[in-house]
Parts: sequence; structure tokens; C-alpha cells
Amino acid sequence: MRLRHIAGAAEFVAAHPQVIQEQQALSLPGQWQEVFANSHPLHLEIGMGRGRFLLSAAQAEPQINFIGLELCEEVIMQALQRYQQLPENIRILWLNAQLLDQVFAPGEIAKIYLNFPDPWPKNRHAKRRLTWDDYLQKYRRVLTAAGTLRFKTDNPQLFDWSRARFAANGWEPLTLSHDLPLEESGIISEYEARYRRLGQPICCGEWRRPELQDGGGQEHTALNIIEEDSR
Repeated sequence: MRLRHIAGAAEFVAAHPQVIQEQQALSLPGQWQEVFANSHPLHLEIGMGRGRFLLSAAQAEPQINFIGLELCEEVIMQALQRYQQLPENIRILWLNAQLLDQVFAPGEIAKIYLNFPDPWPKNRHAKRRLTWDDYLQKYRRVLTAAGTLRFKTDNPQLFDWSRARFAANGWEPLTLSHDLPLEESGIISEYEARYRRLGQPICCGEWRRPELQDGGGQEHTALNIIEEDSR
């Protein structure tokens, strides 16, 4: 659910030195490591919300550059106000996820995180889900050859629907769970913290980017699948 409009939010966000807006981002494909002034791997969280996961991950892994993508300026403003000083290995990308493959070069991202995206429960809105085929094709293009995507949700229907979309698009499942134990690292998003307090099971899967094969086919090999189906 979108927050109410907050006067001055756009100006506040635009003025922050670690926020990258659409116009600048469109000039950066293939140059993101220059933005960070190092050659560390790039990890991308799509829908960073108020930034709990992004900040915790960046603090825990300083040898990785983290980019948090978020469209809503009010949400970004709240994140910036909550965490007044961001680590140097964070950039916030103020952007619609539909432009993802226009702001990153092919093979530029090592890992993508989808943490509790909007389920868009009505069938007619299926193409808006971040695990719809068009998005999966964008992710495939921007991930490295060994790149992976990790998806978490409290919605088992969305999880199972998404698993089918990943399979149909040739993604290789690495881990799948309908009841993920709490991460030992404690690196979780605001939504996950809330759902765990309520005792709701967390669904989680991680997939490797598919490789195009000769003749246009795709690999469908599944290795090391872990099923923890609590249904």
C-alpha cells in the first residue's frame, strides 16, 4: 500500500548524495562499479522498503556493493531519516523496476533479492508481480552467468505460483522452503520481522540464472533442492 503524499519528499530524496535518480541511472549501464569506485560484486534489492535488510547486509558484507531499488519517494525518505548515515557500499536507486535492464548492463549484477514484494492477488494483475515472466527475463539479462536470485514471501500462493514461473523460464532452483528457519545472521527485512512476530511461516527460494543453450533452448536441471513443505 502506497503511503500518503508527503510534501517535500521528492526534494529530500533527490538531494541525498547516495540516491541515484532515473536520468542518471540511464547513463550508468556497465559503469556501476565506477559509482562505488571499486570492483566489488554488485547485489541488488528490488523494493528495499525502509532499508532494514539493505543496511544490515551492507554492514555485514563490506566487500559487496549493495543497491536498493525503490519507486516510492516517501518510503525512501523514511529510510534515509531512519538511517541518517549510510555505509559507503550502499546506493539507493529511485526507479521503477520495469527499467531494470535499461540501467544495468548484461551480466552486471551478481545477486538479486526480492523481499516480500506485493503479491497482487487478483489474476488480472499477475503481470505486475515481480516474479512474472517479463521481470524474470530482465533479471536473467542483468545477472552474471553464475548470478542468483533470492525470493522471500509470507504468501504461499504467490510462492507456488512464482516457482512455476521460474520453472517455465528455465531457472535452476537451489533451495526451496515453505517454512524457512530464522537466518542466523539476523539480516532480515522489516516485513519478515513483523511476520515472524506473528508466527507466520516464511517461504523462500533461491534460483540460479538460466543459460541459453544452442538452438535457443534452456537448461532445466535442478540440483540440491531442499523441500521443507509445512502444508
